[in-house]
Amino acid sequence: MAKILYFITDMDPIGIRLALECKATHKDNDVGICLLQDAVYFASKGKDGNVAEVMKNGILVNAAKRDVELRGLTKLLREGIKVLNYSEIIDLVLTYERIVNI
Repeated sequence: MAKILYFITDMDPIGIRLALECKATHKDNDVGICLLQDAVYFASKGKDGNVAEVMKNGILVNAAKRDVELRGLTKLLREGIKVLNYSEIIDLVLTYERIVNI
């Protein structure tokens, strides 16, 4: 079983689709997503980008707190998305074996 974390930084949904495909192909993998910069818009209720489907498939979705706050999305986030400060993101990185930056 591999632990793979996807860092997604822009509004291109390819990173979310890749994480979903990774989980579907290798069900025993522990897959996570960390939304940074403009990708935090995917965490809002109005945007999709397959985030709801990803969460239904057991993929943990995190968002950078500072990026969420800078974009005024704090009250617009989907339920189940964990908001992390930078030190928590570093801790998250240390728990995964592989990091994919998209």
